[in-house]
Amino acid sequence: MAAEGQSEAMPPPPGPAAGELRDRAKAAKLRHKAAKAKLKAHGLKERAGRLEDKANAWETQADQLDGVTRMSPAPPLPPDE
Repeated sequence: MAAEGQSEAMPPPPGPAAGELRDRAKAAKLRHKAAKAKLKAHGLKERAGRLEDKANAWETQADQLDGVTRMSPAPPLPPDE
């Protein structure tokens, strides 16, 4: 009989199968790669924006030196529904 305050010995719950562990490890690895890719894409978007601003400034400066006047582009039309 078991002592007071102690339950009878219960077997530990079965752990995940080896194949499941491999799948979970592979999923974690893929999530990590996806997070890195998203972080890199976000940084590239910011860099692309800065480079576009620089390019526009250089074009404006070149236009001023050449005496060229350009009309600003018209805003895009809303899409038809």
